[in-house]
Amino acid sequence: MSYPNCSILITDDDVSICQVLRKILEAENYEIKEAHSGNEALSLFGENEIDLVLLDFQLPDTTGIDVAKEMIAQNPLVPIVLMSAFGTISRAVEATKMGVYDFLEKPLDRDRILVTVRNALAHGQLQQELIHYKLDSLARYQMVGQSPEIKRVFSLVEKIAPTNSPVLILGENGVGKELVAQAIHNQSPRANKALVSINCAAIPDNLLESELFGHTKGAFTGANMAKKGRFEMADGGSLFLDEIGDMSFSAQAKLLRFLESGEIQRVGSTQVATVDVRIIAASNKNLKQMAADKTFREDLYYRLEIFTITVPPLRDRRSDIPLLLDFFLSKYAETNKTTKPILTPAAIKYLSGFDWPGNIRQLRNFVERLMIMKQGDLIDLNEVVPLIEAKEPQPALSPSEPKSLQQARDEFERDYILKVLDENDWKITKTAEVLHLDRANLYRKLRGLGITTSS
Repeated sequence: MSYPNCSILITDDDVSICQVLRKILEAENYEIKEAHSGNEALSLFGENEIDLVLLDFQLPDTTGIDVAKEMIAQNPLVPIVLMSAFGTISRAVEATKMGVYDFLEKPLDRDRILVTVRNALAHGQLQQELIHYKLDSLARYQMVGQSPEIKRVFSLVEKIAPTNSPVLILGENGVGKELVAQAIHNQSPRANKALVSINCAAIPDNLLESELFGHTKGAFTGANMAKKGRFEMADGGSLFLDEIGDMSFSAQAKLLRFLESGEIQRVGSTQVATVDVRIIAASNKNLKQMAADKTFREDLYYRLEIFTITVPPLRDRRSDIPLLLDFFLSKYAETNKTTKPILTPAAIKYLSGFDWPGNIRQLRNFVERLMIMKQGDLIDLNEVVPLIEAKEPQPALSPSEPKSLQQARDEFERDYILKVLDENDWKITKTAEVLHLDRANLYRKLRGLGITTSS
């Protein structure tokens, strides 16, 4: 595979070598720029969009190593290939340690040149994509707010992120515990590795250990092949254990073993493996009380709560609601390629006074509905109130209004399915996975309970 129209800077004081390289590379539709000294190369590098540099080791005014250092300092994403007629292993090692992509010995071979150029350009493109991915991840998991309550969370994240200590994040559903976990990971030395997440409440107890620690072939019925667990996937990075209060006692014991020794063991295996993983756990439950009630391992709780961050509910940081509304309006306007609407002061005041029992998740979903239902680019109170009231829970029957067992079962099932739908952004496939239903069965249940995807 070639990368036509990519710009390659050839730097060599031997004009004949530059001409040979130009002829080979222009035949592949690469754009060529040429320099015959270190200063000329640095000037062209700074003034042009360069995708790859082919750089001679010895130049009349300096060395290729010194030029490469300066180029890497200016833009580390551009791959550099050093060329030399006097190549040695020590020179190649020095160059690659410094950040040079590859090292070519003269006389240059045409096929070797083309392979190296293609690989270097592919590497550079991959680096660019990784940067874009990280920037997109940072934007997607951005924490918004200026209230004293959320600023305290920001401050705690800054303190704990550089360490390897486990972190326990507490707070109600929808407050943004996953955002805090992502912020801790992004600001840690592990940011270049994966943050692997698992919702302990969404996986049955008999499968959770396998998901976390992996299993061997034949470890249990249906284990037709060995499987790597989330711990191994997160090696070198972080593991986010959401809703850890729902973790089985058996899995808790294995997690405690890891926290004490760094060792894990696949289900069905007698072999012990060591992994380097930072644990970030979260729960909407009172784990301290659960530990006292013996419904959560006390030793594990005290191992996790070394550093605890409590994320405040939205009703306790109302001054952040206008900022969050503006943030989500901008986000969905950009996603849908529409004009960002403006909320009137009356609408903002009303929404800031609402309690938002579902916290930021509820506010985000409300803004998405609002973007769909809005009638213009100025949104007033008369458009906001019906959308809020339509989502308000209906009052329960009073004790004087008895209901049948079937009616109670249907009401519970409807409320629970609505809760899981909201938690998964009304994504049917994900909701079906959490509920352990196939999509067709879930659709039948939704119809039977009077739930539509536009609810």
